[in-house]
Amino acid sequence: MLASLIVVFREVLEAGLIVGIVLAATEGVARRLRWIACGVACGVAGAAVLAGCAGALSNAFDGTGQEIFSASVLCIAVVMLGWHVTWMSAHARELSAQMRAAGQDVRLGRRSLAALATVVGVAVLREGAEVVLFLYGIAAGGQQSASGMAVGGVIGLALAVLASYALYRGLLAIPVHRLFAVTNGLILLLAAGMAGQAAAILHSADLIPGWGERLWNTSWLVADGGIAGRALHALVGYSAQPSGVQAAAWLATAFVLATLSRLLARPPAAARRPLRTAGGVLAAVATASLAAAPARAADVAVLTFKQHRFYPDHLVVPAGQKFKIEVLNTDDTADEFESTDLNREKLVVPGGRITVFLGPLDAGSYKFFGDFHRDTAQGVIEAK
Repeated sequence: MLASLIVVFREVLEAGLIVGIVLAATEGVARRLRWIACGVACGVAGAAVLAGCAGALSNAFDGTGQEIFSASVLCIAVVMLGWHVTWMSAHARELSAQMRAAGQDVRLGRRSLAALATVVGVAVLREGAEVVLFLYGIAAGGQQSASGMAVGGVIGLALAVLASYALYRGLLAIPVHRLFAVTNGLILLLAAGMAGQAAAILHSADLIPGWGERLWNTSWLVADGGIAGRALHALVGYSAQPSGVQAAAWLATAFVLATLSRLLARPPAAARRPLRTAGGVLAAVATASLAAAPARAADVAVLTFKQHRFYPDHLVVPAGQKFKIEVLNTDDTADEFESTDLNREKLVVPGGRITVFLGPLDAGSYKFFGDFHRDTAQGVIEAK
């Protein structure tokens, strides 16, 4: 029961925080619940389909299918959030006036509502697929009774919903004339975080250069694996050890959306030059990350999930060189290769195989673990 409670709470919380912000951002908007409910429903359905196709997806594109898919849906979400931020910036005064008018619904643009519903669907899709695979693995492996798994899942779901609702109610405590500005700022940070996550995922697949593996390490302050770290990861794309390209994507997206938000209310002639500058910054970062093709990892190490343990549990790799790990899962349950030291996280289905690209690493030891069986599936990579 405890295992299902923790996993369901952790994954649902990440999606629920995004839903809470979207609910607050659309407070008073006509038909908002219909759109958001549609986004949640589509996300749940998509998560079930994605869980069923996870094995085929992992093997696509020379083992980088998972990363390409995840980065693609994140980029779609960034575009949708950017659309909403710019639309809200152009209509903020009108919407605030409507909210102050007693009994009058806010008329938010249909496209903006559809954009936010898409973001909700993407959030539920990403986290829901892991929940489906984890719970299915528990049921198939007979590790706990169906009733215990159900009780744990329901409690975890309820706790995550309560936490998300608390965020929503807290945002509603903000005065009406400031609500749109605050929620627009949160959505801007959410978009920047998703852009950074997309860049980090593409780098983890060795598809774009990293521009430095770890710019800093704030694990001592907020660890990636803790509740606070996961909440910040969902809300603003926090990473305790970000790569250079991840930070660049975050900053470029935040700068472009902030600039657009400030300029949309200006006359077209006054806004034209700054708009070109903002677009140029984003284009420059994208071009630079794609132009410098990274050297592909050549050396291959092999890890095997067996009886919820890693074999071997200690790998020695050359420092200062790129390498890749092939992870085989011989168990009848799904698991996830994860390392906060290496900023990697990748799902592997029962009987499946994944490829994890790493390096170059400084000399030292780096821990990794199986996210669904942390008590037994643990190991260390030693770079020499």
